[in-house]
Amino acid sequence: MSEPKRYGWEVNEENDFAIVEHPQGQYVDYEDYARLKAQVERLTKAGDAMLQAIKVPDPILDWKIGLWNDAKGVQS
Repeated sequence: MSEPKRYGWEVNEENDFAIVEHPQGQYVDYEDYARLKAQVERLTKAGDAMLQAIKVPDPILDWKIGLWNDAKGVQS
């Protein structure tokens, strides 16, 4: 999967704003955004499925599950 093209604002010689490709730009095309969002959803579901497959009680694992849920924004 290729990296999405990123864009940012630039002021040209006429003091007009223009959107230009920039490696650290704050904007991406909507199609790239939608593709990245779908990828995040697939990976999140895969991570959830992996946690569901683990049934061994373990305090370290419980801590890691808490970190996973925090990263996803899940309220415990």
